Amino acid sequence: MPFGKEYIEESLAKYQAFAIQQNATLEARLKARPETVHLGQHIADELAHPGKLLRPALTLASFGVFSNGNPPNRECLAAAHALEVFHTFVLVHDDVIDGSTRRRGRPTIQKRIEESLGIPSENAGHLAIVLGDILFGYAIDLLSSPGVEMSLVGPLQQHLAAVTEETGLGEALELTFLHRDLPSVEEEEIREVYYLKTTRYTIEAPLWLGGLAAGVSAENLAPLKEFARPIGLGFQLENDLHEASLPRSRFGRLAYDFQTGVKTLFLRRLYEDLEISKRSELLETLSQCQGNPQALDHLYDLIHSTKTLDQMRSEVDQCFDQARKWIPQSPYLEREKQGFALLAEFISSKRKHSEAAA
Repeated sequence: MPFGKEYIEESLAKYQAFAIQQNATLEARLKARPETVHLGQHIADELAHPGKLLRPALTLASFGVFSNGNPPNRECLAAAHALEVFHTFVLVHDDVIDGSTRRRGRPTIQKRIEESLGIPSENAGHLAIVLGDILFGYAIDLLSSPGVEMSLVGPLQQHLAAVTEETGLGEALELTFLHRDLPSVEEEEIREVYYLKTTRYTIEAPLWLGGLAAGVSAENLAPLKEFARPIGLGFQLENDLHEASLPRSRFGRLAYDFQTGVKTLFLRRLYEDLEISKRSELLETLSQCQGNPQALDHLYDLIHSTKTLDQMRSEVDQCFDQARKWIPQSPYLEREKQGFALLAEFISSKRKHSEAAA
């Protein structure tokens, strides 16, 4: 079959050349005004330091599956880069909300702004939000850049707009949980957040955009929800487990979610798995975690007093198995089914948190 690991690697090389060219054009526009050169440089620096490129890779791979291994066209490259830029926009805003100081092995953009301009962290965060908004505008613009087939501009932009809306709703819903007691946040509520803020733009969006660029209708892409949903859940659970699995020496420094009140499925399960007498102890500890090494150290002990980590690691594997079992009974061509099987393995190989080795 023409689609496989080699196809993804060759397509990613083409994508990266395309992204460099497009980013250079944006950088030139941003630096055309002398008074804002330094701000344009921060955006250029953010784009020049990508993560593991999972979303572009999935967009390119989806195109390969649906085009029988044809090289990615201009529409696919533009969609892949738009999604990666959108991802960067989301991370910029997330880091401001979370108060994170590091991302992808270096200071976050608001931290770099704070240090380079010598301004208070709050003002640096406000600036980072606005620069993130510029990145979102850039993502939308990419989908109508020169060379993109006009008949596909509408469907591509409409899909990214829908993903933006639902991702935003997921982020907003998660924020409404921050000041609720952990026991009051139901597991189904957390699962819905995971679907909106992770599955929709990390798994579904690349598959849809790649398929649309290959000429597949949205109607014929709809069955892929059954493939994407369990994979998206597994991907987010793996992200939860990254912080929960940190060694004690790094837990207090990198366990951001536990310090900011985020209600993860892992925390909800931990609460249920603890002895009843220990549940109030967990809630009290969580209320004291922000900037408190002693509380974080105690939380680490509570986490490792249960089998929650092991059970949820097994659940991640079950999520990917569920997606694999759907493939044979899906309505797609045999060669496309083979492509999805390879895609499931590819996503599984990339499911570790981007800073797992940090």
